[in-house]
Amino acid sequence: MDKQLRNRLIFAFYIPSALISVAWAVLHPILPVYASTLTDAFFLVGVMLSATSLGRVVGSIPASWLLSRFGVKGTMLIGIWLTLIPMLFLFFARQLWLTIGLLFIVGMGFSIYAIARHAYISVVIPLQIRGRAISVLGGVFRLGNFIGPIIGGWVGGTFGLPVAFIAFFVIGSVSIGFVAFCMENVTHITDDSPKKRKRGAFRAMLRDNYRLITAAGLGVLFVMLTREGWRVLIPLYADTALGLDVQTIGAIMSFGAAFDMLFFWVAGIVMDRFGRKWAIVPSFLMQGVGIGLILFVPNMMVLAIIAAFIGFANGLSSGTMMTTAADLAPEATRNQFLSLWHFIGDMGGVSAPLIIGVVAQAFVIQFSVLSIAGAGLGAAMLFALFVPETLKRNKQKRDSGSLLADNG
Repeated sequence: MDKQLRNRLIFAFYIPSALISVAWAVLHPILPVYASTLTDAFFLVGVMLSATSLGRVVGSIPASWLLSRFGVKGTMLIGIWLTLIPMLFLFFARQLWLTIGLLFIVGMGFSIYAIARHAYISVVIPLQIRGRAISVLGGVFRLGNFIGPIIGGWVGGTFGLPVAFIAFFVIGSVSIGFVAFCMENVTHITDDSPKKRKRGAFRAMLRDNYRLITAAGLGVLFVMLTREGWRVLIPLYADTALGLDVQTIGAIMSFGAAFDMLFFWVAGIVMDRFGRKWAIVPSFLMQGVGIGLILFVPNMMVLAIIAAFIGFANGLSSGTMMTTAADLAPEATRNQFLSLWHFIGDMGGVSAPLIIGVVAQAFVIQFSVLSIAGAGLGAAMLFALFVPETLKRNKQKRDSGSLLADNG
């Protein structure tokens, strides 16, 4: 990676991503506890915790059009503003359904920002270093997941839970300056030609790659069920089963995130040297087992150890979903493919809190643990057996000039 590209990525891409990641992670220990102050029903807690993910699903629909209309920089800024502004209103909201609506808008904004970011890195990073570069982005996420819960737990415990929304707004606002002043408004990666704008292009992409999209889509759905699920389960279990306070919950989440953060670099090396699946499959096997072990937690110390194990396992898959999507995306319909990829993944994000809430409401929270553990094992199986190795496929692309020729 040349120095100019590296500097541009640091200031226009990695730093804003780090700030947004910290802001999001501020809410990790807060939202499950805050939701329980607004309602006693596990199902409604699940609905509230799914609101941002549902917004992300909806936000993925206009994202490709916004990319074509405003370019990467403009779309990123639109997404960031849509993410931040509702936070000011959430500070004053005390009604459950108003809170759900505002979190929905937050999710829409983040989806638009995330897809623009993904489209940018899919083109500017060469294939031979793509795994390492995107795993660094995964490491940035994990750095945020380490720092954010500490801030959230301290702010929520010291000043009250709603003040965490203001902390989100303040931290996230700094990212706007980096994007606005350090990023060029790339437009060449968007689908601007009349041919690419034809409505039939998206249908053709689905028709030509439906087998691949079905297998990989179901895999990424289970991946997001697992990743979102354990971040909901641990605070909820700590609060309802162990009776821990929000500061302790924040410390446990940060402890797990520390192990998640420390091993992101391993994922990049494994992906670029051995293949994407060699990072994905072991990671989600271990996550499924780790989540299942929550059933045997007797106290805070054991929960922290399990959180560390799950975090370590998740770190081994840092950047794998973004790298796989970037590898698989057809050049002619890249934005539509990435929007569909995020749409499917975000459906997993929507489903995780709902599954946890519905199952816990109908039975007990322990059954929710089993559901998410099963999703982790399912993700490992799907990627091991049904999703092709994209590193090998893209090496073949350089030789043959065809990325998805065998998936028509």
